[in-house]
Amino acid sequence: MCGIAGYYGPTEIPAERIRAALALMRRRGPDAEGHWHHACASGRHVHLLFARLAIIDLDPRSDQPFAVDGGMLSYNGELYNYLELRAAMERAGTKLRTTSDTEVLAQVLAQSGPQGLARCEGMWGLAWFDPKTDRLTLARDRFGEKPVYVYRDGDKLYFGSEVKFLFALMGRRLPVNEEHLKRYLVNGYKALYKTPAAFFHGLESVRPGCWLGVDATGRVEEWPYWQPTFPPTPADMSYEEAVAGTQERLTRSVELRLRADVPIAFSLSGGIDSPALIAIAKRMLGYDVH
Repeated sequence: MCGIAGYYGPTEIPAERIRAALALMRRRGPDAEGHWHHACASGRHVHLLFARLAIIDLDPRSDQPFAVDGGMLSYNGELYNYLELRAAMERAGTKLRTTSDTEVLAQVLAQSGPQGLARCEGMWGLAWFDPKTDRLTLARDRFGEKPVYVYRDGDKLYFGSEVKFLFALMGRRLPVNEEHLKRYLVNGYKALYKTPAAFFHGLESVRPGCWLGVDATGRVEEWPYWQPTFPPTPADMSYEEAVAGTQERLTRSVELRLRADVPIAFSLSGGIDSPALIAIAKRMLGYDVH
């Protein structure tokens, strides 16, 4: 669903590399594509690329990169609680011009910065650029459902939701990290995230639940906007209360994820979890599961 890519550095990306990256991104977002370039007063250049798979507010007014208050957003994912956040913004006097989750997320970043992501529920890999401060922010959702790969080449920074997008913008490939490949082949999928290593040398990922900021000098910093907490379970909670509480939260979680302006598909894994989600959607929420 959707694709993002971009660059922040002292030189402008040639037009043929932009076209090559957008062509690769098209299969992730066949409904629209966009490219935004900004030359900073510091002499640095920023490029934001986007390919859209339209799910909420299908109108072209919600295409990306999306501008709010001078800032520009390119993001892959979905903000599940956007209606609740939208209502709070409108009560506070914010005027919105679309019905999309994209605009709500852009407003969160414009008003509160990356720390505002703690109020958001969803999955995302995003890039936000603020021309007022010449600062690029990259962020991932709490559990890293959506990827954001990063490569630093001196004071140049490339990013994207797929590695091939970075390579297109760079105009070259990175060498394969054979040790990491062997680790995967021997130990399997669970071995991938034991270290920061990736399948290509020099490639990094923004950490889940974190934002990565790049300022006008090219300095990079990374901070968490969310960390898990584990409050103690009430000692007097009964088994029945635990079951009811779990069902209530699971039902609400499914309800949020059914928000879309297009039909939603369920992918069956063969375990107990996906049939349970479908049962909640159909029997408890009345969704027409096909």
